[in-house]
Amino acid sequence: MVHLKSVVVSIERALQFIENNLEKTITLEEVARESGMSRSHFTRIFKKITGKSFKKYLNQKRIKRAKYLLKGQEMNITEVCFTVGFNDLSYFDRVFRRLEGMPPSAYKKNFLI
Repeated sequence: MVHLKSVVVSIERALQFIENNLEKTITLEEVARESGMSRSHFTRIFKKITGKSFKKYLNQKRIKRAKYLLKGQEMNITEVCFTVGFNDLSYFDRVFRRLEGMPPSAYKKNFLI
């Protein structure tokens, strides 16, 4: 029971690290180290607890934040892309389309007055 609690605390620490650093380049190794686990152990436990791979979880969090930013008038799509931690506009577009069923430009148009 004690081991399970420490694993959950480690994953919670990893999730908080991801949330606080979305705009930066975040590697699996870095998050595993932050959680105090080896890369392979972290990968296994992370998927078991969240139901998602690290990459899928990270991309979903970034797209969620991107959607919030796209609703505003202040930033264009390129700025949003880099603000949420993507380093490649075409990759951002592909991930956004896959998760939201439309490109970021169409999503943004839905909120223009």
